Parts: sequence; C-alpha cells; structure tokens
Amino acid sequence: MSSENIKQAALGLFASHGYDGTSLSQIAEQVGMKKQSIYSHFKGKDELFLEIVDDTYQIEITREKEYLNDHFQESLQDCLRKSLRGYVDRYQFDNRLKFWLRVSFFPPAHLYEQLNQYIYNYIDTVDSFYLERFQHALKEGEMAISPETASLAFSSLSDSIAVELVFGGEERTERKLAAAWEVFWKGISK
Repeated sequence: MSSENIKQAALGLFASHGYDGTSLSQIAEQVGMKKQSIYSHFKGKDELFLEIVDDTYQIEITREKEYLNDHFQESLQDCLRKSLRGYVDRYQFDNRLKFWLRVSFFPPAHLYEQLNQYIYNYIDTVDSFYLERFQHALKEGEMAISPETASLAFSSLSDSIAVELVFGGEERTERKLAAAWEVFWKGISK
C-alpha cells in the first residue's frame, strides 16, 4: 500500500466528513490495512491531512493557471462564464474541490493558522491570474472599469458561488449564479 493510495482514500473521507468526522481507522479500513500501518507512511492524522492540503493547493493553482492559459484568447465573457460554470459542474464529482472548499470553510481549529496561509495564498495567486486577464480585456476594450475592481468583483462572485455549493445545494447555486452573473457582467462590460 502506497502513501498515494492512503491519501486518495483520506481525501474522499475528508471531503465528505471533514477532519473531525474522519478517523485514521476509517481511512485504514477504506484502503484495506490496519490503522497502525498508516504510521509507517505518516506521523499521524495531521501530517496526512496537511499533505493532502498541500497537494490540493498545488493542483488547484495549476488548474486555474492552465484554464486561463487555455481560454485567455476567448472573449472575456466566455472565459469568465466558463470558469464559473466549470467550478459548479466540477463540484458535483470532484472530491478535491469538495475537500478544498470544506477546508476553507471548516478548518480544524488547531490547524487554523496553517490552513489560512494556504487559503489566502490561493486566493491571492488566483486573483493575480485573473487580474492579468482583466488587464488584457481593458486594453482590448472588452470592459469599462478598472482591472483591479473587476478582478476583486469576480473573486467575490466566485466566493459566493463556493458558499452556495457548500451550504445551499445545486438549485440555489444555479439561481444565485444566474442572477449574480447578470449583474456582474452588466457592471463590467462596455
């Protein structure tokens, strides 16, 4: 049994049940090993959890960067709308995204400071990616407001969608996304 198999099993459990709702015994059972065997790979639950956080941070940053690289030349409207749509659609099947959002909203108290560093670094990094796209949009005449304002507004829109995904469910998310997108787009476009 490899560390990666353990991390994959733990990822699914942490995504569904959170840190406090997941035990090393459950993780061991999921991968078909004894709990004590996990200690040959990880010092304990905290180390396992933090490794998954770090992996997820790296993967999510890479996903955002690749998305924008692949869609940079599309119209601003298409690029942004597809980004939000992908976020909503991916939440339905992607344990990594579910885990990331759960960690963002429900960090274990004793790991709060460490996790906040990851979360704020993620937000700042992703915002910088989108700021570059908004700067390009201003040069191309696609929008009428400052790139900084547009980037912060888009980040706020993404955050509100994340809240609905976690707390509101699919139907509420879709309603809020449709309304918020309309207001957002009218506010930034020429």
